Amino acid sequence: MTLFNNHTSDNIFQDFEQKFKPILYQKYPHLSTLHIDCYTVVQYNQQKNIPLIDGLCNDTFAYSIDVTNDGEQNKVFAAIVISPELCESFNFTEMEKMAAIGHEVGHIIHHFNETLSNAGNMMVEIKADEVVAKLGMAEPLKSVLHKLRSSNRYSKEQCQLMDLRIQMLSCSEDY
Repeated sequence: MTLFNNHTSDNIFQDFEQKFKPILYQKYPHLSTLHIDCYTVVQYNQQKNIPLIDGLCNDTFAYSIDVTNDGEQNKVFAAIVISPELCESFNFTEMEKMAAIGHEVGHIIHHFNETLSNAGNMMVEIKADEVVAKLGMAEPLKSVLHKLRSSNRYSKEQCQLMDLRIQMLSCSEDY
């Protein structure tokens, strides 16, 4: 059983899956029931009948999840979207890309966490970061956040959230 259906030419998704799938399935068993489609921004935008992602042109990575019921069962669409051009412009390392993928997988994992259904953006981001920390990639994710923070592409509020996330990741051994 595979975690990712990779539609991109980037092997980072297979590398991530090979390295982290057993840990993820052990810690988050419900993840094994999902298949996550992986697209570039261009590929994602060409798909039909999928959820729109706000601000996709500014994100190096993003996620999408939609649950529908066909009358008999729930169908889950889950995707991770990568912008190869932005990743290259930020000069992300392979480990930084893996940390970013782990963060997006964290969003998908916690989408089903009912205690977060009314949580604010800050808590949702911190819970996704928690998954990355549990995979031992807090440092690469902090590096990603520093690069994003220093790019002047984000609002003051987004930068403040990144600062808080960096601070929380610095305490990641508490996760």
